[in-house]
Amino acid sequence: MRWSLSTRVFLAFALVVAATGAASMYALASVAALRHELTFLRDRALPLLDAMRGSSEALRAFDEALQRAAPDDLDWVVRMLPNARPYDRVAEVVQLNRQADWLGRPPQLVRWLLPPRPGLPAIDPDLAGLARARASRDRMAADDDLVRAAGGFDGASSDEQAYDVLTRALQRAIADRRLADAARLVVELRRMIRHVDGAVGRSQAAVERGLAARAELAQHAEARLVAVVALSAALSLLISVLMLLASAFAIRPLAALTQVVRRFAAGDRRARAAPGGAHEIATLAEEWNRMAGALVDREAQLMAQREELGRAERLTALGHMAARMAHEVRNPLSSIGLNAELLGEELAKGGEIDRVEARELVGAIGAEVERLRVLTDGYLSRACPVEGSHAALDLAALARETVEFVHPELERRAITAHVDLPPAMPVIGDDGALRQVLWNLLRNAWEAQPDGGSVWIDGKVAAGRASLAVEDAGVGVPTELRAQIFEPFFTSKPRGTGIGLAVARDIARHHGGAVALEAGSHGGGARFVVTLPVAGGNGAVAPD
Repeated sequence: MRWSLSTRVFLAFALVVAATGAASMYALASVAALRHELTFLRDRALPLLDAMRGSSEALRAFDEALQRAAPDDLDWVVRMLPNARPYDRVAEVVQLNRQADWLGRPPQLVRWLLPPRPGLPAIDPDLAGLARARASRDRMAADDDLVRAAGGFDGASSDEQAYDVLTRALQRAIADRRLADAARLVVELRRMIRHVDGAVGRSQAAVERGLAARAELAQHAEARLVAVVALSAALSLLISVLMLLASAFAIRPLAALTQVVRRFAAGDRRARAAPGGAHEIATLAEEWNRMAGALVDREAQLMAQREELGRAERLTALGHMAARMAHEVRNPLSSIGLNAELLGEELAKGGEIDRVEARELVGAIGAEVERLRVLTDGYLSRACPVEGSHAALDLAALARETVEFVHPELERRAITAHVDLPPAMPVIGDDGALRQVLWNLLRNAWEAQPDGGSVWIDGKVAAGRASLAVEDAGVGVPTELRAQIFEPFFTSKPRGTGIGLAVARDIARHHGGAVALEAGSHGGGARFVVTLPVAGGNGAVAPD
């Protein structure tokens, strides 16, 4: 079965979580057990041992004191008897042992996760039975001399009560100065004290052995805890490293797919991904190959449609141009035909020819021929612009030369030229093409002022662009026609061709610039601004 990349990552992550979780639970239980064990030792076990040691030391000290006491010096013994309390001390030890045994049980979490620990040794049967035992009492009751010295043991039903009978009898014997009876009673008291001390000593040894065993288990638990934590950390690190390596190996086909996509975006339409790797990546590669094939097919279809549309547009434009050309040429041809017919009639007359009228007819024919030439040149420039050589030139100097060249025409039309240009306007372009742009703009300016006027030619260089403006003092361009004046074959003049501005715009675009109509700043007429990149300036656009 082939697992997906997401399944692999999930399983690895689940394994890390499970290992870390199990180790954490074990560590939590172990720490809780160690903490409970330390609390138990500090608050219960050590006070129990201290009580047992204190009781044993006190009993031994009393026994040694009784051993050193002289028969005629037993008055101080009477004062010490209330402090001995051997069976009270045993009862105190038994009570502390029961509390320690109950509180020595670990928490529920520890009992669930860790093996049970041994409790304290069962010392209750040995110590608690001392007070209820009858062995010492029955032994002393069988000794007639001791019964006589103690006054009888009929009121004592246990060793503890028999001890009380002995202490009271010793107090009376000392008070009555019955030294022999007092010595006999002291011997029995020491025997009972040593019996109790022996039981306490045996219980203390058992408790110490139990605590030593628990301390050893605690050390083993601490060592296991360190080992488990270290093993868990190593296992988690190993799994993480393996998961990282597996992920890097699994996503390696994704990097290859990325390179294929970049190659395709860069233009390599044959770039295809090799299916491989995880299920998701293999599926993605297959889908990409399918999409890339569809895109290539779609591009081929679009290119075919584009070529077909281009052919249709060219045919439409050709038909439109032919119709326009026929329309434009028909009027001059009709005029030429009419004038030629009149000239022929004049020449067919007998006698003297009216030379003035003949010259007028020939001039009219020449004017119409010139109009046809301008018309055909404009159409040719629009349809097949001549590719010139681009070089560095001064647009300001070119504008001055063009104005100087058309100065006679401007004087004949009573138009005054105002030139305000910077010293230099360096650009990269074709000299002849840019002169044609200026010529077309100047011709539009004088045609807009048939009765004379003014034309302003100014320029500036700013932000890496050179701007040259030609403004007239005519009536300007109506607002409703501003969006159409740059369209080919559109004109508002009675004898215009609609070619000049379209050709000027195409030449400017070919040089990386533009031609725009702006609001007039001098005469209020039309103001056309040619903008070109400055040679070597910021923002310069290389010509097409």
